[in-house]
Amino acid sequence: MPASPDTAHDLGLQDLQRQFVQEILYRKSDGLRSQVVANGLDAERRLAIYRTNTRETFALALEAAFPVLLACMGGEQFRSLAWTFQRAWPSPAGNLFHVGARLPGFLADHLRGTEEEYLSDVARLEWCVQEALVAADSSSVLDLTALAAVPPDSQGELRFVMHPSVGLLRTDYGVFALWEAHQAGQPVEPAPRLTECLLVRRLAEGVQLQRLATLDILWLEALQDGGTLGESIAALPTGEQDQLGALLVRWVAAGVITDFASGGPLAGEVTT
Repeated sequence: MPASPDTAHDLGLQDLQRQFVQEILYRKSDGLRSQVVANGLDAERRLAIYRTNTRETFALALEAAFPVLLACMGGEQFRSLAWTFQRAWPSPAGNLFHVGARLPGFLADHLRGTEEEYLSDVARLEWCVQEALVAADSSSVLDLTALAAVPPDSQGELRFVMHPSVGLLRTDYGVFALWEAHQAGQPVEPAPRLTECLLVRRLAEGVQLQRLATLDILWLEALQDGGTLGESIAALPTGEQDQLGALLVRWVAAGVITDFASGGPLAGEVTT
């Protein structure tokens, strides 16, 4: 957008950019219109072009990240949501991938107690899918021979590494079936009240979702939070702790657990 050189000099680039954002998102600025160089178009028409492009680009980025949410809401309602969300949480960078990170919480705050409350769980699931899509690759396979060689008195301090694309999710609504229906090209319906525990991960053929039993998610959550093997056992119900061996074999075989470390925090962890 052409702007008066004198204005850019007097305000400074950051102040000018701040005023521009205020005008584009909120139609509020301190005299910005009077500083826009017309050059064949009046200030309002120039600003309207930027305003439209900004809104449409933001909405399209959200549509790409939340296709199931879009199907649930319909295009008009979704666009209205996108613009309201944009004003509350405008993108701080040119890369619009990360703008969706706050959308599940935004929906939870605005839809709590309504018939559309389930949409916040839809958004949580879809953002977990997006994170799985861009997570780092890993070809690591846990060395069972090395694991078996760990002395029994040191096993409780082991920490297990999960594949970078793995996400664990607890929902209050049955969004798994809704996600499956959308993948199959079928109509989506409002999700019922239903507690679900889900695992999301990326495989060679794409992102996979699966339901988890309570025991599985309790144990995997403890590991994902950085807990030791001993701490993960303590996270299980007392009468179920003898299932540890089955849990370990199942999730190593599935490629969810890919490595282990003996003692201390895992690489990349920060201790305080």
